[in-house]
Amino acid sequence: MSDAITATAQTGIQQGLNGLKKNASQLASKAAMEGKADITTPVVEMKMNKYQVLASGKVIETVDETLGALLNEKV
Repeated sequence: MSDAITATAQTGIQQGLNGLKKNASQLASKAAMEGKADITTPVVEMKMNKYQVLASGKVIETVDETLGALLNEKV
């Protein structure tokens, strides 16, 4: 069960990082630099992607802590 949860969280991290990469590319584009492109959407999406990575990381941290607590109880 924990493997499935960890895998889902890892997927969330990867998707968030891919989104951040896409947003950074949009913000660094020639059109954006020249003021010819809307930068609002990539900036908002960047915040959303940041929180997706942070939340997914917290899931992994919680799984790790829970497994550690369970192992400590068994020992």
